[in-house]
Amino acid sequence: MKGRHLLGRVLHVLLVLSLTYSLFRVLYWSFSRLADEAQQGNFAPHSVSDAESAGPEKSSPQEIAESLNTLWLSYDLDHCRNVCEASRVACRLRDCWYVEGVKSWD
Repeated sequence: MKGRHLLGRVLHVLLVLSLTYSLFRVLYWSFSRLADEAQQGNFAPHSVSDAESAGPEKSSPQEIAESLNTLWLSYDLDHCRNVCEASRVACRLRDCWYVEGVKSWD
């Protein structure tokens, strides 16, 4: 009985160690890829212009609220412009700050 209990403990420890090792390997791999991309400069260009130069039409408050409350799958330019018009933080969180024609918060 004690032999089974000891074997179960050893197997549990080995499982925890192997999963922890795998987690650290994946984290190391992902951060090394991010560092490589940062050195190569593969990021999107930061060509941001003011909303006034994008065009004469302005979004209504209802359209801006709809864009803030909607999760869209693709980078819809209208949603990005609406979100960036309303909030700098929301613009950054939704990765819309580099889209051409959005409001510049600099």
